[in-house]
Amino acid sequence: MSGEIEEIVMRHWAFSAAIGAAILISSSGSASPAQGPVSGSYVLDRERSDDVFQAIESAMAGVPDATRPLARTRLRKATATDRIRISRSGSRFSIKYDAHPLIVVWISGEPIKWKLVEGLVFDVSAKANGEAVSLTFSAPDSERTIVYSSVEQQLVAETTLTSPLFSTPIRYKLVYNRAN
Repeated sequence: MSGEIEEIVMRHWAFSAAIGAAILISSSGSASPAQGPVSGSYVLDRERSDDVFQAIESAMAGVPDATRPLARTRLRKATATDRIRISRSGSRFSIKYDAHPLIVVWISGEPIKWKLVEGLVFDVSAKANGEAVSLTFSAPDSERTIVYSSVEQQLVAETTLTSPLFSTPIRYKLVYNRAN
């Protein structure tokens, strides 16, 4: 019996060592690889980010005058803010934008209902996308997808917003620095 236990322990040790070596080998490479979003708090880096309001205003050019003020207001309210807190634990992803309500979703793509403010309710879903997590906000008249990825101590959020009101999608990139 003692020989069997020693053999099991040795196999377990060898297997663990092989996994450790594989992790070390696979993690070597460039100094700033993209990786899944790292849990933590982040602050917007305005200098490295696109001007969101400029992107919105460019899209407003083709929107009929009667609906332009309402569309502009809704877009601005739903735009990401200066501070983000992210947590990823297994297949669960949570994100908090400044004073907005917390979003907690499964990375399976199953949507949840999320109310930003009165009158702005979205179906929110998340999916793992290689080294990134994409978060999709769906409403009857629009869809916003934000792809989050980490590079070193920064969080990159690439947004695509589509709506029948716009002739082309609105796209912009925000860069967040890790908060201390």
